[in-house]
Amino acid sequence: MKKGLMTVAAVAALTLVAGTAAAPVSAADKTLKIYLISKGETHQFWQAVKKGAEEQAAKMNATIVFQGPAAETMIDKQLEMLDAAIAVKPDAIGYAALGTTQAVPKLKAAHDAGIPVYMFDTAASCPGKLGVKSDCALGVAYTNSVAAGKLAADKMAALIGGKGKVLVVGHSQTNQTGIDRANGFINQIKAKYKGITLLTPQYAEGGDALKAQEIVSAALVANKDLKGIYGTNEGVSIGAGQAFKAAKLKNGAVKLIGFDSGKQQIANIKSGLQTGAITQSPMGIGSKTVEALVNYVRTKKAPASLIDTGFYYYDAKNISDPTIAGNLYE
Repeated sequence: MKKGLMTVAAVAALTLVAGTAAAPVSAADKTLKIYLISKGETHQFWQAVKKGAEEQAAKMNATIVFQGPAAETMIDKQLEMLDAAIAVKPDAIGYAALGTTQAVPKLKAAHDAGIPVYMFDTAASCPGKLGVKSDCALGVAYTNSVAAGKLAADKMAALIGGKGKVLVVGHSQTNQTGIDRANGFINQIKAKYKGITLLTPQYAEGGDALKAQEIVSAALVANKDLKGIYGTNEGVSIGAGQAFKAAKLKNGAVKLIGFDSGKQQIANIKSGLQTGAITQSPMGIGSKTVEALVNYVRTKKAPASLIDTGFYYYDAKNISDPTIAGNLYE
């Protein structure tokens, strides 16, 4: 009798083990695979986004495939990467839009294939609202670029006493981030600071530092009374600094407010060549995007459609502040 009971128990145990092994792994347990299609890959900013994404993924049992074109003007190449990501049917996709509308049909294709998408840094111009009912994307983790541009304008106005000539050098007229950073600054100056004259904005597409240097060098020659320059990304800001060096300007003679950070820009601010800059939170952008996607895949809990990852103004006085330093990258 005892032997029979043991046999039944053994069979039951084996059945339980076999049943467990055969059961499919649920989204709550398996390692998720997430593709992040960025605006670029080699730039330090995008490497910081990647780092934030990978660190968050490691905490949540997920892996990241991070891709981006060689230059932020290569929309067609980025769209090819998005197509390829959809084709492999990952658990989720993060997407940073280079263009405003070009990706919308592809994002709908991802939705129709059952692949959740959360955008980061810059959103495509999706029709209707973002969210679980959208056939475009769940939402976007981003820096409020219009508000950041306004802050840069307020800082510039304070630096030059609310009067004088100022030049805006943008890095893109096609992606929404570039447009918003420039327009936030321009519209704030027009609305609040009547004593400031804005020169015609110029653009170093893709943030080309050499092109920005040429633009600023020419502006310095043509406008001996120029008071300030606002550069909308790291490459533009570095190029403007190079123009200052070539013109042998005294530090602070023309105020320069840039955007983002990076080794050269940080060095220029510390030396006094550049006055200050707006920093985003690139690691936060990557982290929040992954967190939103993983939580949605595992629990179907809808993320916020807009996640503002924040921004700060920094200069030589506060660059070592823990809050600022934590959002800078070299």
